[in-house]
Amino acid sequence: MFTFIARLILRNRIMALSSILLLSFFMAWEGQYVDVSFKFSRLLPRTDSAQVEYDIFRERFNQVGNTVILAIDSFDVFNPQLYPQWQRLQDQMNAIPGVIGVLSAINAPELRRNDSLQKLYYQSLNPGFRTGKLDSMRQLYADLPFYKGLLQSDDGMVPLMLVQIDPERLYVRDIVRIVEEIKETTELAEDAISRDIKISGLPHIRMANTKKISQEIFLLVGLAMLVTAIILFIFLRSFRAMLISLGVVILGVFWSFGLISVLDYEISMLSSLIPSLVIVIGVPNCIFLINKYHSEFKNHGNRVKALQRVIRKIGAATMMTNATTAMGFASLILTDSIILKEFGIVASINVMMVFVISIIIIPVFYSYARKPKQRHYKHLEKRWIKGFIDWLIRSSMYHRKYVYLGLFVLLAIAFNGITKIYTTGNLSEEFKKTDPVFKDLRFLEDRFGGVVPLELVVDTKRPGGAYKSSTLKRMDRLQEAMAAVPGVSRGLSVVDGLKYAKQAYYRGDPQFYELPNSQDRSFVMSYIPRENSSANSLMESMVDSTGRYARISMQVQDMGKEESAYLQEALQTNISEHLPADRYDVTVTGAWMVFQKGTTYLIKNLMLSLGLAIAVIALVMAFIFRSFAMVLVSLVPNLFPLIMTAGIMGYFGIPLKPSTILVFSVAFGISIDDTIHFLAKYRQELKITQYNIGQSVLLAIRETGVSMFYTSIVLFFGFSVFTASSFGGIVALGILVSITLVIAMIGNLLLLPTLLLSFERMIINKSFTEPYITIYEEDDDEDDDLEIGDSQLEEEVYQP
Repeated sequence: MFTFIARLILRNRIMALSSILLLSFFMAWEGQYVDVSFKFSRLLPRTDSAQVEYDIFRERFNQVGNTVILAIDSFDVFNPQLYPQWQRLQDQMNAIPGVIGVLSAINAPELRRNDSLQKLYYQSLNPGFRTGKLDSMRQLYADLPFYKGLLQSDDGMVPLMLVQIDPERLYVRDIVRIVEEIKETTELAEDAISRDIKISGLPHIRMANTKKISQEIFLLVGLAMLVTAIILFIFLRSFRAMLISLGVVILGVFWSFGLISVLDYEISMLSSLIPSLVIVIGVPNCIFLINKYHSEFKNHGNRVKALQRVIRKIGAATMMTNATTAMGFASLILTDSIILKEFGIVASINVMMVFVISIIIIPVFYSYARKPKQRHYKHLEKRWIKGFIDWLIRSSMYHRKYVYLGLFVLLAIAFNGITKIYTTGNLSEEFKKTDPVFKDLRFLEDRFGGVVPLELVVDTKRPGGAYKSSTLKRMDRLQEAMAAVPGVSRGLSVVDGLKYAKQAYYRGDPQFYELPNSQDRSFVMSYIPRENSSANSLMESMVDSTGRYARISMQVQDMGKEESAYLQEALQTNISEHLPADRYDVTVTGAWMVFQKGTTYLIKNLMLSLGLAIAVIALVMAFIFRSFAMVLVSLVPNLFPLIMTAGIMGYFGIPLKPSTILVFSVAFGISIDDTIHFLAKYRQELKITQYNIGQSVLLAIRETGVSMFYTSIVLFFGFSVFTASSFGGIVALGILVSITLVIAMIGNLLLLPTLLLSFERMIINKSFTEPYITIYEEDDDEDDDLEIGDSQLEEEVYQP
C-alpha cells in the first residue's frame, strides 16, 4: 500500500503540498474564533445522581454562584480613619457596570418592625457616612447575631465585602471585563490604603483560570517549539531538518486550534495542552522520517529512491505508532466526562493529522531541496551514540541475568512505593502553593472556617413542613452539631431567618434572637411579608415556594480525601440523629459534594480508559504480529515504566488525581510506538538473516536505536516544558510523563531485546513472520532503476 502512496505523493508533489497547506491554513483561520471556556469544567455527567441533585438544588433555590469576595486583614471598618476607605471601595465596586450589589458590615440590611404596616422591612445599617455615628453603628452590628461570622471574622478584624455580579453575564465574554475591573479597582485601593486585599469567589477563580489558560497556551507552545528546535539541531546538525520539522508541527498546531473551533468546543485547562502535545508528539515522526532518508541516501546516493523507501519502509510503521498513540487518547472518549471526551476527540484526530502532514511535507520538501551533504547524516555515526547502542547490545546478549535482576529489584521497590499512594480531591489542588488565588483561599478558610459551599436540602415530605416547630428545632440542633465539626463554618438556614425575624419583632433586642415559641409564633409570622419583598427574600432563598424543602448552607474547608471521608461520616451521623429517615429525606449537595464525587468518578473513568487503552493496543499488536506470546512480551517493557512511575508517585507523595492518572494513558500510548518500530524491524531482519535471532536483535537495535533515543530525548524535554505552567496538575503531568517515557525507552531498547532472546522459541512462529500487515516493507529492486533528473529542484518519479 505504501509503495502506491509513495508514488502518489512524489508524482503529485505540488497538488499534495497545496492541499495540505490550504487545509492547514483554513484550520488556522477557524482557530482564531476559538474561545476559552468561562465555566468550570463539568466533572460529572448530567445524568449522574449527584449532578442531578445539584442542578435541582440550584434551580429550586435560584443559586448561581455570582459573588466575588474581598477581605482585608486587621482592618476595622468602624474605625473613623478606615471607614471612609472601605466606603470608597464599596462605592467604586457598585459603579462597575455588571455589578448589581455590594454587601458588607457597613451596609448590612437591618430587619426592622413597622407598626403602621404591621410588617418587617429591611433598612441598611448606615446608608451613608455619618460623623460621630460609627460607635453606635458598631454596637448595632454587634447586636445582630444573624451576621455573626458572615460579614466579619469573629474578632471583627477581617471584614468581608461581597460583590454580586449580574447572573446574566456570568457565562458570556463580558464576565472577563467585569472581573478584570473588580481586580483593577482592588489593586488601586491596595495602593491607596497600603493594605493587601484578599480576593476570592467562584467568578474570580474561574476568570483567574481563564486568564492563565489564555496566557499559558501560547507560553507552552513557544517553549515546546524552542526546546524541540534546539534538540533537533543538536542531534541532526541541520538547520534544514530543524526548520522543516518545525514547519510540520506548526501546521499541526493550526489543526489543533481549528478542530476545537470547528467542533464547537471551548478551550479548557486540559484541551489547552493539545497544541503543545502536537509539537512534542509530532517531532518524533519527523526524526524517524529524516533519519531514514539520511540513512538511505548515505547507502546509495539516490534521492528519489531514498524518499520512496522512506515512505514505504517507515510510513506504515509511523502510521501504526501514531494510531496507537491516538488510541490512547481516544480511550478517553468512552468516559462520561465532557472535558475528557472533548480532549480525547481533538487529541486523537490531531495525532493522526500530524502523521498525514509529516508523511507529505517531509518527502516533498526533500524532493526539492539540495542533496544532503555528509555533515547532514554524520549524526548517525556519533561515537557516544554508537557506544550507547553497543552497551545495549552487550547487555541484552551477554548479561541478561543482570538485566532481569535489576528488573525484579526495581519492581520490588516500585510496588513498595505504590502502597504509599493516596488519592486527593482538593478544589485548590491544581494551584501552586505560591499562587495568589491559593493563598487568598487559604486565608479566608483560616479566618472564616471554610470557603467551599456545602448544602443540605431537607425534604419534609409535605407542603409547609419546613415551617413546623418540630422541624425547625431539629434543624437548629443539627446546625449546632455541625458547627462543632472541624473544618465546617457556621450554618445558615430558615432557622436563622426566623430567629432574626423574632429579634426584629421585639425591636432588635438580641436577647430575643431565638426561634419563635408557641406564644409568639403567630405574631412573628404575621409580620413576615408573604408577597415578594426584600424582607421576605431571605426566606425565599432558604425555603422553596411550597414550604416543603428547606436548605442549610455551610462553608467547609478545601479538604483532602481522608478529611472529606471524615466529614461525610460526621454528616451522616448527625443527619441520622437529628433528622430521622422515616420523617425526612436529606440530600447532601453543593459545590463541595459535586467536586468530591466528580473527582472520584473521574479517577475511576480514567482507570477504566487506561485499562481499555491497554486492551485495545494489545489487540492491535496481536493483529500486527499474529503472536499471543509476542503481545505479552511487547507489553512488559511498556507496563514496567507505568509501575515505576506509580512507585515514584508513592515515594514523593504525589497524589492520585485526574491529572496524574492521565499520565498513564498518555505515556502508554506514546511508549508503545517504540515497541512497534523495534518489533517490526526485528521481524524484517529475521527473514533477511534466515531466522538468526541474535543477529536480528543486533540489527534491529542498530537500525532503530538512534531514532528511538532521539525521540525519547525530544519527548522528555518536550513534556518538561509543562513544568512552566502555573497549574499544579499540568506540572505533575509534564514531570511524570517525561520520567515515564525515559524509562520506557530503556525498557524497549534493553528489556525487550532481552526478552526476545530469552523466549525466542516461544515467540517465533510462522504466524509472526507472515503478518496481516507489513509494516517495514522488504527491500526489493522495484525502484532500483529510478533516476534523478538534471534539475536540482525537480526530479521525475516514474514507473520503470
